[in-house]
Amino acid sequence: MKFNLSGINGNRKEMTQMFLTDQGHECAADGMGITFEFTEGDVLRVEFDGKKVQLYGKEEVHFYRALHLFLQNIEDGTGDPFTKEEKISFKEAGIMIDCSRNGTVDKPMLKEFIRLCAASGMNQLYLYMEDVYEVPGESYFGAYRGKYNYEDLKELDDYGNKAGVELIPAIQTLAHLHTYLRWPKTINLRDTEDILMVGTKDTEEFVKKMIQSVSRPFSSKKIHVGMDEAELLGLGKYLRNNGFQERYGIMTSHLDMVSGICREEGLEMMLWSDMFFRLKSPTGDYYDLPDDTEFNLPGKLPEDLTLVYWDYYHHDREIYDKNIRLHRKLTDNIRFAGGGWTWNGIAPNYSKAKKTLREGMASCREQHTDKVMCTFWFDNGTETPVRTAFYSALYFAQLCYCEEVHPEEFNDWLFQLTGYTAEAYHLLDAFDHTPGVKKDNENADNPSKYLLYQDVFTGLFDGQIAGLGLDMGLYYKKLAKQLKELLRIKGKFSTDTQSKFPMDAVFDYYKTLAEILSLKAMLGIEIRKAYHAGDREPLALLADRIKMLLPKVSCLKEKREEIWFSECRPFGYEVLDIRIGGVMVRLESAEKRLRRYLEGKTRCLKELEEPMILYQEDPEDENHKLCMGGFWQSMVSAGNIAGI
Repeated sequence: MKFNLSGINGNRKEMTQMFLTDQGHECAADGMGITFEFTEGDVLRVEFDGKKVQLYGKEEVHFYRALHLFLQNIEDGTGDPFTKEEKISFKEAGIMIDCSRNGTVDKPMLKEFIRLCAASGMNQLYLYMEDVYEVPGESYFGAYRGKYNYEDLKELDDYGNKAGVELIPAIQTLAHLHTYLRWPKTINLRDTEDILMVGTKDTEEFVKKMIQSVSRPFSSKKIHVGMDEAELLGLGKYLRNNGFQERYGIMTSHLDMVSGICREEGLEMMLWSDMFFRLKSPTGDYYDLPDDTEFNLPGKLPEDLTLVYWDYYHHDREIYDKNIRLHRKLTDNIRFAGGGWTWNGIAPNYSKAKKTLREGMASCREQHTDKVMCTFWFDNGTETPVRTAFYSALYFAQLCYCEEVHPEEFNDWLFQLTGYTAEAYHLLDAFDHTPGVKKDNENADNPSKYLLYQDVFTGLFDGQIAGLGLDMGLYYKKLAKQLKELLRIKGKFSTDTQSKFPMDAVFDYYKTLAEILSLKAMLGIEIRKAYHAGDREPLALLADRIKMLLPKVSCLKEKREEIWFSECRPFGYEVLDIRIGGVMVRLESAEKRLRRYLEGKTRCLKELEEPMILYQEDPEDENHKLCMGGFWQSMVSAGNIAGI
């Protein structure tokens, strides 16, 4: 279809042309006219009379969302007139991208997210940067981490402005600084290995340099200063130097210092709220305070401070309701942060993301919390490809405009902007939504991760898997077949404009992962069974299977590397090289030991004589047979991978 953009000027024209071209349309003088009108009301509207289209909204991003809504509704080519409206429910809505967990997301990928935000009507993008931005004079800050310089961040900010998307820096000014504090040079700044020393001139000067450096490339006057999960605040070197101090006082003293710097720089400050709750809770938990809690802080919170209530976990709306009410006892300036669940394993957990986002956002609507975000963390090394965030990001965007996410409409958005349907993305969710997990994967079980990484001789999770009474290899074999068929069908339409979307590589990577898991998931259990039965022939076949696995794991490494370099800077990929390389080397060792045993060169395999045990039980639910295996270092060995 042809469109005439003469009624659109400046940046809007440039972005519109790009969006239309991406969708396979042309821009020409003899095309259909498009106009946009700013309105005061909280309604986004599309009006099409069969010859021209009129779009309405309050902000720039509403124009782009309305444009994509229009394109979705004319796909049948009938040209029939129609009007479509959506309610703009939230004043500020955006996503946060974690750029700090080894995967320093590169500029082209971040521009993809900016375009996704604009197209789906989200007006903010937060860049979470612990130590991956340049601080002049601090050469160790972000060393070998792929940090952004001023020009990088300015370029991204300019691009965001073109699209009507406000870019906001999100940093850490108290905890979560272990990658910087690891350096011996930082000893004067260190309370614990993760937390800054509060109350010193060195810390104040350093925090000031961080805030000044990270804020100056951005046109936004907002900044997120972190300060979450500082559980050991005041209990490290601070305790030795100052004796025990009331920890609320330590927290508020540091907050006053940070807020003073932000005020000097003309910045609106927000921070995670959990420490105000953890320091009040007898258990140190964030979410267990009763409704009648009174905080009784030693001083008032700064009036210009926004508290960010983050909650990625609960499937019960009442918990969100209660915690929003508790936040209002501290301040009326509240922002809610839900989670996209890209961080728990090697595959995304869309089931939990959807359930928690639905309940959290419904609570925000009911309680008139009009500032929201969805976070995309990449804990434990950005093992999950960054583009897997697209699904949850678009689901969140739908919740910003619709009280309920209608499957057909959501599917339209997914296919239009990513080239894949919801049904396809559900195959990625299936990696951890296996038999034995709770509904909506409530406990965030991550079997695909530990089944990939665990050792075939000393499998820490084999006892857990054996207890299922199911062949997990067959489960992943079926999944591999489904992904193979998906990619076959996709390949038939390679001339389609949708083939330009780079999600093809992501789905291909997961196909290979499913193939590996089909062979490896039960491998340790089968080896142990044959060994104890004295069945040498099955053992020989299992040794052959290990040999079959090796080129597949090598292929997985190559595919993951290709994806990484299309999404992130090279720094940090060495961690995945080490992890996937470790799988290959341990498979080689296992095959070698099995062959030696079969040849009579080794009398026994001591590892296989250890009894299988459960990794973890669920005392509250006997039907929950699987578990959440934590991080890589907890999966690969019962020995000390990291630490003493």
